[in-house]
Amino acid sequence: MIVAAGTKNPNKIKAVKDAYRLFGFPAEVVPVGRPAGTPPQPVGLEEVVKGAVARAKAALEAVPGAEHGVGVEAGAVHAGGAHLDITVAAIADRGGAVTLGFGPAFQIPTAFLPDVLKGVELGELAERYFKKPSVGYREGIIGVLTGRRVTRYQLNLAAVAMALVPRLPKNAKLYRT
Repeated sequence: MIVAAGTKNPNKIKAVKDAYRLFGFPAEVVPVGRPAGTPPQPVGLEEVVKGAVARAKAALEAVPGAEHGVGVEAGAVHAGGAHLDITVAAIADRGGAVTLGFGPAFQIPTAFLPDVLKGVELGELAERYFKKPSVGYREGIIGVLTGRRVTRYQLNLAAVAMALVPRLPKNAKLYRT
């Protein structure tokens, strides 16, 4: 199965490949850059979901032989009086169906929050603060905050795996519309 991933980030590409493999779908993942018009730091759940869906659909369009397009987007959401960074995955197919999955979320450091809410990418802020270049392409800010006990790859993997749940053959009757 050919899967187009709306990213060039190695963390996200590996998460897509591993999530498909987790459920027994051998996937050849073809990376495609982020579509124009998607903000680097979406704020609000609808914007994060919109970004993931836009990535998935653009990736699917860009790779003619792909069965699925996958978009993975992280962004800031407000819930329970806190601002969280959440990862959302969207999987689009040629029939027009889109399935969604969410990964674990963590509280955004208050030191970064004002800039994040202005649209500055959390990874960029982490790179400057922790003096770790390309942190978003490695362990992510969550990896830095947790001493690599939890990494960005794991958040991405969880989100993509959850987006695959409705697509599992054993669940076909449950999710049929």
